[in-house]
Amino acid sequence: MVSFAAVTDEPPPEVAAAGHDRCIVNLQPENVGRWLTPEGRRSAELQAILDPKQRPYYEYAIAA
Repeated sequence: MVSFAAVTDEPPPEVAAAGHDRCIVNLQPENVGRWLTPEGRRSAELQAILDPKQRPYYEYAIAA
């Protein structure tokens, strides 16, 4: 089966201002491998992987 899931969180202010109520969680690059190999990890450890998020600034423009 080919599939995917997107983990979301509360949006930063600029995303909320564009009208969105959720935003993709951007994992730190060093945590990607740990997130993709969850076997044997406790839920608290997996949750901790999501905590140090990258915080890019998102820009948007209203389409004409």
